Amino acid sequence: MIEIKSLKLRLGTKLIFNDFNFKAEKGEKIGIIGGEGVGKTTLLDVISGREFPDSGKINISGSLININQNVYTNLSEMGVAAMTKAERFKSMMTKILSDEKNEDRILLLDEPTKNLDNDETEWLIKLLNDAKNLTVTVASNDRYFLKKVCNRTVTLGESDVDEIILPTVEIKDDSEEVLIVEDLRKIVDGETVFKKVSFSVEAGQKIALVGKNKIGKTKLLKALGAGIEVQGEIKFSDSVKIAYMPRVFSSAAAKSELEKLCESDANFLILDNATACLDLLTIVEFESALKNFCGTVIFADSDHEFIQAIANRIIDLTPDGTVDRISNYEEFLSNETVKAQIFEKYKK
Repeated sequence: MIEIKSLKLRLGTKLIFNDFNFKAEKGEKIGIIGGEGVGKTTLLDVISGREFPDSGKINISGSLININQNVYTNLSEMGVAAMTKAERFKSMMTKILSDEKNEDRILLLDEPTKNLDNDETEWLIKLLNDAKNLTVTVASNDRYFLKKVCNRTVTLGESDVDEIILPTVEIKDDSEEVLIVEDLRKIVDGETVFKKVSFSVEAGQKIALVGKNKIGKTKLLKALGAGIEVQGEIKFSDSVKIAYMPRVFSSAAAKSELEKLCESDANFLILDNATACLDLLTIVEFESALKNFCGTVIFADSDHEFIQAIANRIIDLTPDGTVDRISNYEEFLSNETVKAQIFEKYKK
């Protein structure tokens, strides 16, 4: 159980919490949401004792476990240093939750799905839902994860965000092919990253590029948007004006790239994990703008709700080409034919 009463905390000149109250009962799973800088991570730090408040009372009843997706300190086991962040996170979570003797466990999670693909996210959802007595407080922008795991959410800070307006373009011919990709292959240090990638894109389509981590989605988007060298042919129509938003690793960089995107006159957007460093309020506004954008979009993202809201076509990048379907994301994931096709391509 966690109980916070009349919390006050100032960091520098900024007042983060003032008379803040919070309570999590045993077995509750609570999501912490809000804009950038409102104190989501700071709240977890206060609960875990990493940050000391100016005043207020904090009562913790149970064994406290604090996991940040971006910070790992236990690298003692053989091979762990060579693991990806997702692999290390899964290893740590499995060990923690396998200890069923301690029923009074309190788990603090900071952006737990940030480095996970869809299958890994579903694994984590099941793991947490099966741990009935586990108390969880999670700071996250992942609406799908929060909806599947949390009993309730607590919003910190103000709900206002600057309006995002994307350029609008008129599509003269909905059937116009604006991109043709033929037999792309990318090899890095002698290893094939992807191969047999062929597809065409019609104006106005909004395509989500999905698949497991480390399968080359970022490199494929870089080939399309930034012109990195690949084998094969990429041909855009003369009517295309591209805006490419690369993957970044800080909120400041993400907002800067988003501003450039929205100020462009592009009719073809290529987005590489655009939501990864945006706060939830900005993601929602960006999502709304993209839904109304009448140009063409190809994007990769780990935000399930974002993909579901925007994409009308899904391309799964596998080790042996692609699985391509006109559908929304949830229909794609549940389609048995699609599952069989993906399974076969991973067997080769």
